Amino acid sequence: MSTENIITCLDQKVILLTQIWDLTKQIELRCTQDDIQLDDFLERRGVFIERINKCNDLIGRLTAELPPEQWERMTKLLNGKGTEADCGNEEERHILKLSREYRFILQKAAALDQSARDKLRKQCDELREKINQGRRTEGHDGIFQNIK
Repeated sequence: MSTENIITCLDQKVILLTQIWDLTKQIELRCTQDDIQLDDFLERRGVFIERINKCNDLIGRLTAELPPEQWERMTKLLNGKGTEADCGNEEERHILKLSREYRFILQKAAALDQSARDKLRKQCDELREKINQGRRTEGHDGIFQNIK
């Protein structure tokens, strides 16, 4: 049945997004260090994102098979915008719960990701300023003259 498969995909999405969130925490922590070493965190996170996209594609195909009225209700549940009253059975309540959980984790991961980006940008700006300072003190013959 398609709702069982949708639940399986949502379970998988929550697991994958939790792993992304954990990696993002590590990235954000590493961005506070003087010497930023991100190892393979970004690549691993990219793999998880690809898997989430595959789950989204499968959910899209499964919901496309539903009759129009059921498709509309399922879309609402998948967006986490439904209520318990919108749910016709326990499976739909589970879908709503997983959708809300996924969105909650996504918000937390996005906030951490923005924090890490801000820290990287700040460090980049500080390094750029140091290079510019080096240019000003060395004159035009310095090794940093081509960096803008």
